Amino acid sequence: MYRLVFTILVLSGCFCNDANETKSAREEKLRSALIDAFQNIKKASAKGAIEDSDLIGSVNKEKNARTNDDSFDLFADEDGLTFNAGLETERPVPTTEKSHNVQHIKTMKAEKTVRPRDEEERPVNESAVIREVDENLLGLESMLRVIDAEILVAQWVKLRETVSGQCREDLEEYVDGLKDRVLWALKMEDASGRYTSMFYWGNNYWTGSAELCQILNEQHAPHHHNRSGGSQIFSEWRQDVSMSGLGPPFDTAFYNVRMSVTTDLPEIIKTRRTIHLGLCLPRACSRQQVAALVNEVHAPLLKQSVVAVRSPEHGGYTYLGDPTFQILLGVCCIVGALLVTSTIYDVMLAREVRARRRRVENMAVVENGALHPLDAITVSKGKSMYNVNNNIAINSNNSEERLTGETASTDEELKLSVWSELLLSFSMKANILQIFDQTVGADTVPVVHGLRSLSMVWVIFGHTCIVVFKYADNTALRAILEKSFWFQLIISAVYSVDTFFCLGGMLVSFLYFRTNAKGKLERLTKGRRKITAGILQFLGLMGYRFARLTAPYLFMLGVVEVTMKWFANNAVFEPPAMDHETCPKYWWRNLLYINTLFPVDQMCMLWSWYLSDDTQFYAVSAILLILATSQFKLSLILTGVFFLSSLFTTGYVSWTSQHIPNSEDPFTQFDKIYDKPWTRLGPYLVGMATGWILFKTNLKIRMNRIWAIVGWVVCTATLLFLIFGLYRTELSVGSAAVYSALSHSLWAACIGWIIIACSTGHGGWIRPLLSAPILYPFSRVTYCAYLVHPVVLRVVAMYLTHPIHLGEMLVFVLFLGLTVISYFLAFVISVAFEAPIVTMLKIVSPQKKPHRV
Repeated sequence: MYRLVFTILVLSGCFCNDANETKSAREEKLRSALIDAFQNIKKASAKGAIEDSDLIGSVNKEKNARTNDDSFDLFADEDGLTFNAGLETERPVPTTEKSHNVQHIKTMKAEKTVRPRDEEERPVNESAVIREVDENLLGLESMLRVIDAEILVAQWVKLRETVSGQCREDLEEYVDGLKDRVLWALKMEDASGRYTSMFYWGNNYWTGSAELCQILNEQHAPHHHNRSGGSQIFSEWRQDVSMSGLGPPFDTAFYNVRMSVTTDLPEIIKTRRTIHLGLCLPRACSRQQVAALVNEVHAPLLKQSVVAVRSPEHGGYTYLGDPTFQILLGVCCIVGALLVTSTIYDVMLAREVRARRRRVENMAVVENGALHPLDAITVSKGKSMYNVNNNIAINSNNSEERLTGETASTDEELKLSVWSELLLSFSMKANILQIFDQTVGADTVPVVHGLRSLSMVWVIFGHTCIVVFKYADNTALRAILEKSFWFQLIISAVYSVDTFFCLGGMLVSFLYFRTNAKGKLERLTKGRRKITAGILQFLGLMGYRFARLTAPYLFMLGVVEVTMKWFANNAVFEPPAMDHETCPKYWWRNLLYINTLFPVDQMCMLWSWYLSDDTQFYAVSAILLILATSQFKLSLILTGVFFLSSLFTTGYVSWTSQHIPNSEDPFTQFDKIYDKPWTRLGPYLVGMATGWILFKTNLKIRMNRIWAIVGWVVCTATLLFLIFGLYRTELSVGSAAVYSALSHSLWAACIGWIIIACSTGHGGWIRPLLSAPILYPFSRVTYCAYLVHPVVLRVVAMYLTHPIHLGEMLVFVLFLGLTVISYFLAFVISVAFEAPIVTMLKIVSPQKKPHRV
């Protein structure tokens, strides 16, 4: 510094002494003096007194120095570190010819400090360093820059060393294009993401535009549009968008860089944030090269670390090369052929029966005027008889509701073989009529349809909110919505699963006891010992359930695996789960319905936890019910032991995990409380008790009107408390454990009251609402809707190229659209897989039922 001052004094003296000299002599002396001054400055800088200006971050680095009161403290932490700590990129000093393009840097005053010798070799971001900040570095737009045109061009001398081959050559052209302001380079920069707004509102997606980057690969020569007519409106606008002009001299690709960013200033960013940055770069660059490039970039304030890089153009996955997709394609072709063939055969048989009926009617009229129509297929001597009367009510004799009709026998019969009957099980005409039938059987509890349908809609609503929150650019809105009274409807959607558990337990218990009372189970157990008979009953029940559920379930497992593999390699956003890795490894656990017995990070098709738990509960209930036929008290005691142990286990796990309901996401304890069968058994056992009560009372309970009103008041108050009772309430760990242990079973108890009250004539206006025939078709495809709706949600999310901006109306519209699509696909899957299996099970069962068209 002393040399610098001395040089300036010499220059001043020269100007004073040479006042009378000629102009040329003065210019020559001035040129020499300036050269000497710059040389002295350079020497002083080399010794550490003054360092070159940071043109990119607008920050001057002063090693071994601490700022005084004139420094801009916003960009320095208490140790004197800035967000540019650790940057060691050497930038060339701008020449005189280019000096007009260089930003002016404000140099801060600094005091010399002494650093201990053992700290001299530490990384820069661990030393006591303060950077001199550009006075223009104001606002988040300047602070939150990671990589843009200015940074890429200025740091290219060092960044070029991180890439090689064709990638480096193409990036060189891109950098030159940015310098020369070529249109295609500006479009690539425009397609890349950057901070825009709402960083403090949860916007972690700086995605840019994948569409614009992709369309740049299509070379568009400029052309003139006819200014007459309707095209005149867009003729000028088209000249400013990607549809005009030439593309880059290389192919482009879009990269989504997921990186973790931190700062040394908690005043700006308090926690580590995960940012998704979209970049439009040459396609020759691999994902590894892009990651290395971004890691080496020196941002003004942020310190970034790349976690993963995604690129749809570098996906590397194709459907046709996947064995799982090949199997799915083969299954779809076989099932499709069966559906078409069966439907044609069904139509032909119906035509033949109608023709035969007309002949019989004509003969009857001619002979004696009496009609003897042939209008049914019945069971006669083990043979199926065809029925063409489509107005016959469908009678149900099991929990799944028999989808075929019972008709009376006639004298004239059209006999069908078992193979013909099995083929007709795939008739789309028959299956569609079965699903949309507006009648139910005598052994069906009608209110089940309403409860099942409403619960399924509630499940879809909850899952929709989960997905849109994950891919939103204003995720902080959730913190505001969580304080809303109506947000409790979203959090409380977890109780919809308890409704399903209660309904499952009720149907199994009610139908088993009623079937056993009619003596129909003796066909499997007659003439055998009790133990053997019980084992046969258990195997029969489990075999029926396995066959009933597995066909559509296994098909959807394959769909999930294939779609998630494609999303993992080709989508802009990251998939919400790792099914593309877990499904190929652990699909057999789903097939055996034991996947909830393993860690959640190994689970394929996460929402299948319900099917696993429900099947395990079904196995437990089968044992208890079979035991109840001979040892009712023992079965009752075991049921009580299981119920109490489930309550205590749930409370203990909640207490040890310090789980506080409502103050945290209900899925935070998913692997400990939410999906484990020993914590969810309570509602199922409550449902079994409900079914036993319905059987013992034969759906007839005489109740005083006052007691019925009291029951409904208590039920309604309990349901409202469980949904809204924790609003703005903070529970202690102990009270939270009690609440977690009892809440799900209390919900099931309320559902049990609704079923009993509506089924015994005390439901009031609730009964016709829950028993409305319009709900029957939706109820019959609930199982398929549950399987397919998360896939629909994922497809919608994975085809996004920009984050969703949450709003109440947008969420509601998404929910309605996803519900409609999910149920449409559920009907298709049910017709193709579920209904044929159910019909075939009836054909091979001891009590055969006729096929219906």
